Amino acid sequence: MNNREIAGILFNISSILETHGGNSYRIRAYRRAARNLLRLRHQMADRARAGQTLGVPFLGKRLTQKITQLAVEGHSDFYDELCGVLPTAQQALLHIQGIGPMLAQRITDSLHAEDSDKLLKRAALVGLQRVPGIGPKRASRIMEQLPEQHQALNNVVRVNNVLYVQESLWQRERKQAA
Repeated sequence: MNNREIAGILFNISSILETHGGNSYRIRAYRRAARNLLRLRHQMADRARAGQTLGVPFLGKRLTQKITQLAVEGHSDFYDELCGVLPTAQQALLHIQGIGPMLAQRITDSLHAEDSDKLLKRAALVGLQRVPGIGPKRASRIMEQLPEQHQALNNVVRVNNVLYVQESLWQRERKQAA
């Protein structure tokens, strides 16, 4: 991942935390880290892979670990966990380049779609251009990528459901054994 992509995810994290009433100091730290990443002249991924210091001022230990994971692995467990709280329609939209949490929420609110199935149907029937901030170019780009994200999200949700069922069975057996 390049610095711009990492900064975009950090901005998304701060927006999600803000909408969920997160700590204002934490939100500010994520935004400050994202802005500092955009100012860097070196690529964060190169330094993270080499095990060097990241060279970003005012980073705490946990935020440094999250940025390093993003730079090296290309994803963040924390970001995935935050996105898991959102409705499935917003989760699908967040994986489309150029759509952040606020625009994803505006789209789902305007189309009255909480899950990704309903979002696909409503976007095809009603159209995305009635959502403020979406013109014909952006609407066509979203409609090209949305079915792919919808399919990928359904696969992940099924896996999570299976894991959830397995975990609850394990907990039930543990209680019976005690």
